[in-house]
Amino acid sequence: MKAILLTGPRTVTVAEVAPPEPGPDEVLVRVALLGLCGTDLGFYDGSSNYLHDGLKSYPFVPGHEWVGTVTGLGPGADPALAGQRVAGHNFRTCGRCPHCRAGRIRYCPDRSEIGVLGPLPGAGAQLLTAPVSTLTRIPDTLSDTAAALLEPTAAAVHAVDRLAVTSRDRVAVLGAGTLGLAAAQVAQHMGAPTVVFDPQPTARELAHGLGLRAEAVPGDADEEAYDAVIEASGSVAAVRSAVRMVASGGRVAQLGTPHRTVDGFDAAGLVIRDVTVHGVLSGIGYWDRLVTLVESGAVDLDALVDGVFPLDDLDAAFARLADGGRARPKVLVQVDPALGDVTGAPARTASRDTAAGARR
Repeated sequence: MKAILLTGPRTVTVAEVAPPEPGPDEVLVRVALLGLCGTDLGFYDGSSNYLHDGLKSYPFVPGHEWVGTVTGLGPGADPALAGQRVAGHNFRTCGRCPHCRAGRIRYCPDRSEIGVLGPLPGAGAQLLTAPVSTLTRIPDTLSDTAAALLEPTAAAVHAVDRLAVTSRDRVAVLGAGTLGLAAAQVAQHMGAPTVVFDPQPTARELAHGLGLRAEAVPGDADEEAYDAVIEASGSVAAVRSAVRMVASGGRVAQLGTPHRTVDGFDAAGLVIRDVTVHGVLSGIGYWDRLVTLVESGAVDLDALVDGVFPLDDLDAAFARLADGGRARPKVLVQVDPALGDVTGAPARTASRDTAAGARR
């Protein structure tokens, strides 16, 4: 089969590798679409902390956001899964530690994350094995493009849930990338007055198109003005702003991941105003709720897709991912040209202009 192989910084190829075999309680999936995010860009350009900290090393198959069709069953897998469209989370856990036994699998200290952490290959291949327990069946009402975005955007649902947002809350979302726009749509669906902040005009235009209020940067009137703040960019400036914007007794969800220690973080201000801060890891446990929100029209994931690149244009796909001025945040790769419902998602080729920067 064909697989995407990263062999070094800015060195990516499509390699011929042996196909995997599903083990007990696993299925074999033919991957249709692969989503690329900031984590993948860090692996591509060599800037990833996973690489610098020795948690990942070249060469490896990247990819952890995907949708495909079940084409094979391992021993014990439900026969009804055959032929089903599925997506799945990327955690592979030990199953033995106290966290796993209690069902808190995102905290497993020995977990791997396909395409991100540990030795397991990622989803950037024509065939992928996946434990049945990690799968979500995709209803006919969802496009493949939307299904490929479930993995990252389920974390946005997790963030809104952790903050226990209600219609009585004033909500600020920092960052109008994939995570921020998903979180803002969820919060607004719950009746909460929601404002998205992003310095990029194209990002704000997309937010407006989704029916969201959007501003460039917080002003004086935004100081201590929000009951719930979701930091969804990982930007150092946004992390600092979240502390200034949250009201006394309010809550902050740190959904974005800063790539370095944030100097000037006002911890004293959090204490004085009795603020609760949540670090949000993964959207495991929130996929079904997100599917319902997308089916109902409350959350539009298709609108977040900038384009779909063919498998033989990977350099162009990563270059587009690095383009901080693109109109929409999500870049996809069509792994199998015979699969993938990309209706309404623009195709992209190597002729696209690129620029520095990236948005999640």
